[in-house]
Amino acid sequence: MNAKTLLGALSLGVAATTAGTAAASAGTVADSPAAVVAALDAAAKPLASTSPKGGLRDLDAFGAMVAGAQVVGVGEATHSTAEFYTLNHRLFRYLVTEKGFTTFARELSWSTGVRLNDFVLYGKGDPRRILHDEVTGPYALFDNREFLGLIRWMRSYNATHGSKVQFMGADLLYPGDVLFDKVLEYVKQHHPDLLPEFTRLYEGLRPGTPNAGEYMGKALSQPLEVRQENARRATEALKLLQKQGGDTNGYRWTVQHAKALSQTFTDFAFDQASAEGRREAQVYRDTALADNVAWWNRTTGHKIQMSGLNAHISYTPIDTMFVPSPMGGILRERLGDRFVTVGTTFDQGGYNFTIDKGECPEGAVPAERPLTCKGSVGAAGADYNEYVLDQVRHRDFILDTRTVPAAARTWLAQTRPTRLIGGGFWSPDQAVQASLGKSFDVLIHLHRVKAAALLP
Repeated sequence: MNAKTLLGALSLGVAATTAGTAAASAGTVADSPAAVVAALDAAAKPLASTSPKGGLRDLDAFGAMVAGAQVVGVGEATHSTAEFYTLNHRLFRYLVTEKGFTTFARELSWSTGVRLNDFVLYGKGDPRRILHDEVTGPYALFDNREFLGLIRWMRSYNATHGSKVQFMGADLLYPGDVLFDKVLEYVKQHHPDLLPEFTRLYEGLRPGTPNAGEYMGKALSQPLEVRQENARRATEALKLLQKQGGDTNGYRWTVQHAKALSQTFTDFAFDQASAEGRREAQVYRDTALADNVAWWNRTTGHKIQMSGLNAHISYTPIDTMFVPSPMGGILRERLGDRFVTVGTTFDQGGYNFTIDKGECPEGAVPAERPLTCKGSVGAAGADYNEYVLDQVRHRDFILDTRTVPAAARTWLAQTRPTRLIGGGFWSPDQAVQASLGKSFDVLIHLHRVKAAALLP
């Protein structure tokens, strides 16, 4: 594409960027649309496929970009697009076989991770049943064929390899029964005199239903003072366990299970009826996500691939709910260069989303399950980051934003509209403002995508 065609995408001018970057005007050669695309072309590495099957050699460039990392965060531009799940699967296979990674973490509750990890490690339980139970409510779109394929591959890998891979749920939105069981069993074995007190503190906190979405709806509909009292009791149980001390692996994991319960009920205790309360809850949630990932890395020594929405993985807030810092920014502060973040973008294609009631909005069609629809977006508008990225000669590609030529670095530092699609229907007025260079170390751009295959 020639410079004249691209001018609309890049004519917002090149503002002064961060300290140390030379200011440039839109009229200079380095800032011309053609120069930006040429710079991106020079740095972009082709991505042969998003399918986890087949060879992985084209990912050697990706391996060099994340070299030395203990935790690699891989974002998704939508929560329910097939290619973002299969890409995560493919990258994990590469990191396992070539870089010694052993844990796949996901934006899913800690209790869900415990149950899935039992399947991955020991073949215990049915992953389809676990997804049906716990991957509901705000997680419902994750219950898809592509994600299930990763979990089953992890189990298959463990059945034939001595070095095992593990699954981690890093999030806090559902306090599954398995966590109460593990804490109370530990207390029964090691501090039986305290069992009545723990039983009292946890009374009434168990979900009482295997359906996580149903439970979360009921829990958040309770009066604020009830939710705050629940948080107080869950946190008191955690502090009581910590007070006992211990230097065994069993003690450390039990404390973490109790901490996960405290995190859930603390998150519920924010006043979610107000915008400020919802923002505070989101900030708390992202801090907990970072805490849990850092704990796992520190405790197990495992290298971790962490998967979640771009807004969580980003270094800088690209959504007002994530101010002052999303999980990616917090992990960077904690781990330094041992954390690398990867963002994803796409030019056009499909995704799934949920609705509360009624019919799918205009432009969308019903998906495989009730109250779920399939939406699609056309090619990005000229003012979007995705518009220029899609001019790179490779259909799909990987880009190290830290080492691109100057013209591309200046362009990447600027803030402009970008697609971010969580669980709802997306329209252009919902575009977030993102500086891709400030948000991600590595960027993976896909030309065309399709909606994930939801499990009925």
